[in-house]
Parts: sequence; structure tokens; C-alpha cells
Amino acid sequence: MYESQVTFTLDTQALSNFRSSSPQSSSISYTLHFAPYQLNPDFPPEADRHKWYLENKHFGDDAAQRAFQEHMASVAEPLGIALRFDGRKGNTLHAHRVVQYFQDAKGAETASKLLDALYVRYFEKGEHPSTDETLVGACVEAGIPGEEARRVVEDKDLGLAEVKRRLREVSRDVDAVPVVVVEGRKRDITLIGAKEVGDYLKALEKIASESS
Repeated sequence: MYESQVTFTLDTQALSNFRSSSPQSSSISYTLHFAPYQLNPDFPPEADRHKWYLENKHFGDDAAQRAFQEHMASVAEPLGIALRFDGRKGNTLHAHRVVQYFQDAKGAETASKLLDALYVRYFEKGEHPSTDETLVGACVEAGIPGEEARRVVEDKDLGLAEVKRRLREVSRDVDAVPVVVVEGRKRDITLIGAKEVGDYLKALEKIASESS
């Protein structure tokens, strides 16, 4: 069986669909790997989300911001996601640090659950993406023991040098996310920007057919 790594630079739905429906899925083993990326590495520790988007993305235009929020809500609703646009936002360095630490320590499945929990807390609950409370809660939801989660979250130096190194490496090749790289035996396939699930599924099937 050929083993392929799928690197997500922050949709795993396509991978799930491929595993459950494709006749080629038994011939290839995919492993998820999440790579860190900060769109705004100099972002302050904390900011009001609604105010920041209004001032920095919509230039004070309330109507434009409402139109954006209504559109995004309409896209997310059929997927069962109830987006919130209030709450706090802030620098995500330590969220990346914690995700990368537990990906290395416990594997891709735990990292995937951790990311899912963080996304729900930020996008649906309006929580700050990288406070200790948010990170510990997400870790516990991912199956990480609370004491271990708190130790890693509260030790700000643990894994910091490594995640900064990875961020520098990724930033040399990536200037926007998401980026998905599917590694194949003959070639890799890179998909840049948000795609439909079917686009990712085609990439997975292509790699499988070329690697058999």
C-alpha cells in the first residue's frame, strides 16, 4: 500500500468521502498533516472582531459589512454552521504552537479534532482564538487530558521556537490560505484557495490512480 501525506495549510470532508466511496481508497493510505500559517503575524494580542473588520476590511462601511456577513452566513448555514461575527480576535501564534505540539505528540487525528474544536469556538461561539481558556477547552474536547492540556498551553515557550521555524518555512512558499498539497508517488498536486469538496476528491483520486 502506498502512503501519501496530505498537507493542509491552515477540508477534510473530501478525504472522508474518498475513504468511504472510492474503490481506489484501499490502495493508498492518506495521512493528514497541518502546517501553520499566519496571515497577519503582527496582529495585536486582542481586538474587537466586529470593529476590526469594519475598520480594516470594510473601511467603515456598515452596509458592506452587513452584506458580507449575510453572504457568509448563507454559505455556512446549509453546512450546519451558525457563524458569529462578534466576540474577540487576536494573534494566533500560540494556537499554532499548541496545534503543532499535539500533532507531533499525538498524531494527525488529535490535531484534526483540536482544529475542529478551535474553529467551532471561534467561528460559532465568538471566542478569542488563542486565549488559555479557549485552547485548554479545545484540547479537552479533542481528547487530551486537562492537566496535560493546561501544562502545554500555559508554558508559552514550549514548542515556540519550533513553530516559529515552521511558520518561516511555510511563509516562503505560501502567501494565502488554504493551500492543500496531496503528495503522490509520481507527483504532488497543490490546490490553492478555497475549493469545492469535489475538487479535493478529484485530486485524491488522481493521486491514487497514479500511485497504484
